[in-house]
Amino acid sequence: MIRQTDDIARERALDPSASFAVQAPAGSGKTELLMQRYLTLLALVERPEQILALTFTRKAAGEMSSRILGAMAKASVGYAPAAAHEAKTIDLAARALERDAQMGWSLLENPNRLKVQTIDSFCSSIVRQMPVLSGLSRYSITDEPEEFYREAAARTAALVEEDGPAGDALRKALGHLGNSVKGLIDRLVMMLERRDQWLRHVQHDASGEELRVLLEGALQRLIEYELKAIAESFPPGIAGIIAPYARYAASNIEDPECPIASLAELDGLPLCEASALREWQGIRELLLTAKNELRKQVNKNTGFPAGKGDAADRKREFQDLLPSFERFGSLTEALARVSLLPSPRFTEAEWEALDAIISLLPIAETMLAECFAAEGAVDFQAVSLAALKALGSEDEPTDLMLSLDLKIQHILVDEYQDTSHTQLSLLEALTRGWTDGDGRTLFVVGDPMQSIYLFREAEVGLFLEARQGRIGTVSMEPLTLSRNFRSHEGVVSWVNGTMEGAFPSSEDTFTGAVVYSPSVAVKEDVEGSGVDMTLFSAKDDAAEAQKVVSILKSVPSGESTAILCRSRGNLNSIVEALKKEGILFSAQSIDPLAERTSVRDLMALLRALSHPLDRVAWLACLRAPWCGLTLSDLHALCHKDRQGPVWELLNDSALVEGLSEDGRARAVKFTVQMGKALNDWGRSAPSEVLRGLWISLGGPACCDDAGREDAARFLKLVEEVESSGRVSIEEVEGRMTGLYADHSATVGAELDIMTIHRAKGLEFDNVIIPGMGKSSRAEDKKLLVWLERGEEDLLLAPIESKGAGDGSRIYSYLSALQKEKAVNEEIRLLYVAATRAKKKLFLLGHIGMTEDGQIKARNRSFLSRIQHALREDMVVEAQPVEEATSSAPLKLNRLPISWELPVVKAPLPSEGLFVPPADEEPRFYWAGEAVKHLGTAVHRYFCRIAKEGVDKWDGQRIRGEEPRMRAILKALGLSGVEASKASKEGVSILLKALEDEKGRWVLSAHEEAASELPLTAVVKGAIVRVVIDRTFVDNEGVRWVIDFKTGMHAGGSLDEFLESERERYKGQLAKYEAALRAYGETRPIKKGLYYPANRAWVEVQ
Repeated sequence: MIRQTDDIARERALDPSASFAVQAPAGSGKTELLMQRYLTLLALVERPEQILALTFTRKAAGEMSSRILGAMAKASVGYAPAAAHEAKTIDLAARALERDAQMGWSLLENPNRLKVQTIDSFCSSIVRQMPVLSGLSRYSITDEPEEFYREAAARTAALVEEDGPAGDALRKALGHLGNSVKGLIDRLVMMLERRDQWLRHVQHDASGEELRVLLEGALQRLIEYELKAIAESFPPGIAGIIAPYARYAASNIEDPECPIASLAELDGLPLCEASALREWQGIRELLLTAKNELRKQVNKNTGFPAGKGDAADRKREFQDLLPSFERFGSLTEALARVSLLPSPRFTEAEWEALDAIISLLPIAETMLAECFAAEGAVDFQAVSLAALKALGSEDEPTDLMLSLDLKIQHILVDEYQDTSHTQLSLLEALTRGWTDGDGRTLFVVGDPMQSIYLFREAEVGLFLEARQGRIGTVSMEPLTLSRNFRSHEGVVSWVNGTMEGAFPSSEDTFTGAVVYSPSVAVKEDVEGSGVDMTLFSAKDDAAEAQKVVSILKSVPSGESTAILCRSRGNLNSIVEALKKEGILFSAQSIDPLAERTSVRDLMALLRALSHPLDRVAWLACLRAPWCGLTLSDLHALCHKDRQGPVWELLNDSALVEGLSEDGRARAVKFTVQMGKALNDWGRSAPSEVLRGLWISLGGPACCDDAGREDAARFLKLVEEVESSGRVSIEEVEGRMTGLYADHSATVGAELDIMTIHRAKGLEFDNVIIPGMGKSSRAEDKKLLVWLERGEEDLLLAPIESKGAGDGSRIYSYLSALQKEKAVNEEIRLLYVAATRAKKKLFLLGHIGMTEDGQIKARNRSFLSRIQHALREDMVVEAQPVEEATSSAPLKLNRLPISWELPVVKAPLPSEGLFVPPADEEPRFYWAGEAVKHLGTAVHRYFCRIAKEGVDKWDGQRIRGEEPRMRAILKALGLSGVEASKASKEGVSILLKALEDEKGRWVLSAHEEAASELPLTAVVKGAIVRVVIDRTFVDNEGVRWVIDFKTGMHAGGSLDEFLESERERYKGQLAKYEAALRAYGETRPIKKGLYYPANRAWVEVQ
């Protein structure tokens, strides 16, 4: 039945006359459905530009375009797939091709006519068409807008000494924050980051009282919304039973401040109005304890004094009645919320603080616009807001809006669960003039169970509202997909059974409560599939890491595996264990760049050059591998002068003579090179001085390829921040925050390590989720709590004043709502992680025990969200992991004293030599991401084959590498479908290369052979950096320089193609030759291009 319902929903989604909001759970084939919808519309429209498809990422847009064009290309050659879903796609593509031929579009030759783009790029296109009206003309989008926010906030804070409203508001705001200027700036920065939410509410000419009415009105409506939900939790008749006892209790309460006193005239449930909040608080006080548990006893404080006769009877009757309420669990939970609800009115102290900062918002926004304008930069929010401005209002649409209204007939939106209020406003503006039945449609697809971007202002409630009726003026029909094509039955069954109990039982658009939607597996179980949960009896990261290693050793070769974590901090022990076992892995955003050895050493050099008195930096330089002084030599150098500059000590011949013979030689070598660098410091670009010093000291020789890549990134960062011959250490450190070492394409690795957020949209045969027993970090207390409800209601509350007694009730309430939203998202985050698994899911974590011996997960942990699924038979005792007990001293890694920098000879005169001035190779922007990443993967395999020997690679081994290549391509950024297709192409290229005589010759062992050889040389007075794919010296003493080209030439003359390629890459290969000559190569050099996909070779003169 579920399969039949799913088929009906998929077919219904292709109706080109209706608008739909489609819920597509993990693995349900969402992208294919989007593509089918697009192709359906393409067969009907007058122009392809009438269809607009919007995504959130460039990768998703590229994948969608690629798949649409790919389907059309297959249909053009009569491709007939066996799978029913693919056959449907090809049939729709064939119809689109018929329309293409009829209208003369030639889409396969003109793919840019397909309007598939990100929301950001669409907004940019609007702004470019209306630069004056939008308020943006020439600009570039900055990736680091916070420095602009902070500058604007600082400029605003600097107005504190001024007379007038701005100065008054600043002084009030500062007084509320204990005169903390930093606190004020931090608050303004946060507000500017989210200005898209408040700009439409806070008008520049609005008075303080108008704003207070607006904000208090929003709070009142929210409280009444809560009271209605609480009232609905009362079973029929319960209120009538409680009312007489409530009136009796109220009559006995002497303290007028006690909420129960307000129940004197209760005759049922109170009204669901903010004015009746006191009565609702009275009912809560009557029935629940301070801990929000159902009362077992009542006394005089709750209106039931001790006594005889009627008093005793009333007290006994009510106490006997209380246990009967236990069966209404939702009632207790609902009444507990009453204790959170504040008065819908700000106190004067709260309002004074809030009014002051609200008065500053327009000023801060103006300052930000000035900061952006000064640098010709904007952030994505500015572009989005400018785009909305360029479209005009409902009453006054712009010419551009009217033009778009005529052009755009159909809109498709992917990942709609991640939509923000600003993006919803854009959709509403684009569809403002649409009416039901006018032929224009809106199609949004997503999965509210996978909404995990609350920190980016994504509001899952907008998706829920869309399925309830409308987006703007467009009526939306809800559809739900249910088949899972990704995971085997065992995984799907566990996810259904476990996650359904973890998700909320009812939907709430404001708190992001999403009800679980079950799936049915298309794939049956196979041997080894399912879910395995291991619970450790105590927290032991080392034991958990060893369990991960054990799992990885049991995974069949050729299967893709991922370790997914909620935060990077959970991975330290695991990464250490993997390295110890020699298990290769690919990882992104795991290793902080600042903690990499080569970067730490470079940072020490930079500090030493910048600050001669920084003894720690100087000593780190002397201890680094390029110098490598022993501790005894360092002591001999420094112990007599513990304060003076180390540079002066190095230039004290008497002190240097006191070092060991080895230490003396090392210190002198270091001093010579550092002296040259210090002489150039301030005269040349800091990045070039630093790079030259690092090379001359032997830095590149002290690290592996990964370390050199890390160093190159650091040096480029220094180059980016340097200004007027100076570089700020603080800015370098700040820019390194959030940068990570790149382990994204480790050849031979079948294991990926990443955060759950990064894994969204990917799939793996096996998924391991460690650290499930660890609590998520509690959020820091914010200076300002900020929520938006619907399109109109804005909720704000300031943190309590410094030194104030009781905290703000409004602040506490809004904070509790934010926490509730975060808890709901955490459940969805676990769902996303679990549904990445195709075959096997491994869950690891530690638990505790209650006093009565029951399993108890830590609060705010993943395991606490699925407490109902934990069993005692899953618990294992954490076994101690053996640690190395060797007392051998740590070995000092350093260059041998005999090491010398290779001599770079001047290039030979060559009048006809052409050296391209900038890029390492010509850039061709028509080459897609898939093609580029495939080339990277194939190059790495060529390097591996050449290193191991071509005789060790046969067809069977190469075919067995396809899963590894697929994993590499996924790590490089390709989708599962793209990676699968590209890996097959990659294997085909490798097979052709090894079946080709020329290919085997290129990859065979030769004298002085090297693959992916990096060279940095001075050519004609300029520094050039190149990477040579393959070079060696043949039997005749000729040096060959070979570049691999992994693209496939199809159609047209191959000879003509190769001739054009010869001309295209002539300059690049000449640059390689020049670099080799600079390194002293005097032998004849020949150059060639090798095309393994075509088994083609061309020599370049």
